[in-house]
Amino acid sequence: MQYPHFFDTIEPMKLYDPLAKVLGAFEEGIVRFSYLDAVKLAGHSCPTVAGAYLMAQQGLQALYGDALPQRGDVEVSFCEKKEEGVTGVIANVISMITGASDEGGFKGLNQKFARRSLLHFGVAMEGIVRLTRLDTAQSVELFYDPSSVAASPLLQPLIQKVLQNAANAEEIQEFGMLWQERVAKILQRPKEVVRVKRG
Repeated sequence: MQYPHFFDTIEPMKLYDPLAKVLGAFEEGIVRFSYLDAVKLAGHSCPTVAGAYLMAQQGLQALYGDALPQRGDVEVSFCEKKEEGVTGVIANVISMITGASDEGGFKGLNQKFARRSLLHFGVAMEGIVRLTRLDTAQSVELFYDPSSVAASPLLQPLIQKVLQNAANAEEIQEFGMLWQERVAKILQRPKEVVRVKRG
């Protein structure tokens, strides 16, 4: 499987998953998520997927500092409804990383390790998403704005041709290259595109 090389340069996230440890899924319950994992889940790499990954990364770092974040122990809330804008895409990525799920998620074992009812939408807040630790009730709100990372001026005319099925093979390849070029720049500037506000 071939993909842009910059995927492998983005810092992965490491979490402790007590459920995975108990069930023997991962040694010592340590699980890692990379940007490539997020792309596989979404089926594509774009500014939205990049933003979801960075918000999860920056939010968990703010909540846990040098300690390993605990997967399944973070409640995730969104300001918009699931069907609005790109909220669903962002939610899928952050849910994968944190383990938080809606009412359809894992019910737990003997009232332990439950993952359901930890994902909420349409919650009043200033940010895009709020992460809350269940053990300490500490929370952070996350804001994402990639507008400071400009796209190539060639991207807009190319995307029009692609969407109209008027682009040739070379133009389609160039469009994909320029698209991923901007995504790479976004991922390389986490402090510039993501703002963290402590609750």
